[in-house]
Amino acid sequence: MSVANKIFTNTLWQIIIRGINILVGVVSLGLITRILGPAGFGFYTTVFAFVQMFMILADLGLYLTLLREVSAVKNRHEENKVVNNIFTIRLLASFLIIILAPIAVWFFPYDIVVKQGIIYFIGAFFFNSLISTLTAVFSKKLDTPKVAFVDFINKLLYVSFLTYYFFSGSNLNNILLANSITAFLSFVLLCIFLKKYIDLKLAWDFPYWQKVFHTTWPLAITVILNLVYFKADTLILSIYDSPEAVGLYGAPYRILEVVTTFPHMFMSLILPLFTAAWLSKNFDKLNRVLQNTFDFFSILTIGMITVIWLVSRPLMTFLAGADFADSGPILNVLILATASIFFGTLFTYLVVALKIQKQMIKYFLIAAIAGLVGYFVFVPIFSYWGAAYMTLFVELLIWIFAYIVVRKHVNIKLNFKVLAKAIFSGLATFLIVWQFKDFNFLFTIATSVILYILILYLSKAVDKKSLQQLIKSQNV
Repeated sequence: MSVANKIFTNTLWQIIIRGINILVGVVSLGLITRILGPAGFGFYTTVFAFVQMFMILADLGLYLTLLREVSAVKNRHEENKVVNNIFTIRLLASFLIIILAPIAVWFFPYDIVVKQGIIYFIGAFFFNSLISTLTAVFSKKLDTPKVAFVDFINKLLYVSFLTYYFFSGSNLNNILLANSITAFLSFVLLCIFLKKYIDLKLAWDFPYWQKVFHTTWPLAITVILNLVYFKADTLILSIYDSPEAVGLYGAPYRILEVVTTFPHMFMSLILPLFTAAWLSKNFDKLNRVLQNTFDFFSILTIGMITVIWLVSRPLMTFLAGADFADSGPILNVLILATASIFFGTLFTYLVVALKIQKQMIKYFLIAAIAGLVGYFVFVPIFSYWGAAYMTLFVELLIWIFAYIVVRKHVNIKLNFKVLAKAIFSGLATFLIVWQFKDFNFLFTIATSVILYILILYLSKAVDKKSLQQLIKSQNV
């Protein structure tokens, strides 16, 4: 099978399985919010954000480093060396974090419910951190459907726990513990799949570790700076406002987190192609892959924004319950941040392919400072609205900064024709369907999607030729 066909097949399977995962994740969200209510879900969101903050710290940029390093070697022996050493580093970093996180939380002014919840949830962090690193191997092998399948099994097991808790009655700690149990089982399943490619074991090649640290430190600093703005919103909101406010913000934010896993998975497939094109100085191919990915993200994100703006309030009521209807307008803002993350991910992965991560550090520092200052200024005044708009602002900054850094090294020739047609199609769809938005929201969603695709086709933003170019864009 050609590389282009593998990319297409992997992407298709990812979309199918990821779509199923999103549906299962939506069911999980609905069960959790109904079991816990706004205040309980606010505590859940705070625990999740706090532990995720430490998870990001433990990443140290190792996922992208592993993806780049393993993409540069050919035989299994070298792959084993790369994967096992980086896995060992990640294991030690994660183990250190599971010791520090339950201690650190006592220095924050959180309710005792949150401080106890960290202990039950820390296992989920540990095993998910190992899973997230090892997925780089499947990206290199163009076998990411297995990763999506593991994620599906994880979510399916979790929703089984939640269904039982929903009917039998439960509390926050049981829900958090279920996360840890399913994460452990998912890690075991991933290791079984990994045996096909890697003989996983601990490795202590300290000279190679030095090489890894030399490569990864810019990414590690970048990750830490990302942490400041990526999780500061929820953590600062949890300090200044009530658990109910955190819950109203946390529900649509979970949707953002679920959706933004897709661009990372998709770009993990594209990164080896960017790297190969850059190393071979094939700038035509680099621009071609970039253009087609940009067009694909344009069509996807504009469609997403259009649909969400039409149904945000009834959608949140349907997903999370009537108590979360006020989360709908917040979702309208966060979906714009989600779209920005798609494009920011595209250009930050290209930065990694060009191996110019160090040049991004100052820009991430600017974004982190701007975000942190903004959250401390606006969250106490505007509550979750301040958090939502600052999240949008910071994600836009990252997108712009990553584009600027790439533009300094590559003569990018982006064509915005498809983006313009997507915006036109989205606007036309919005204006037409707005007249019927008070109908059943599922009917509104279906009508919006069909109409958007139809207008895209009529405007020739999507036609047979462009689809063929998207599928074959990886051909030399």
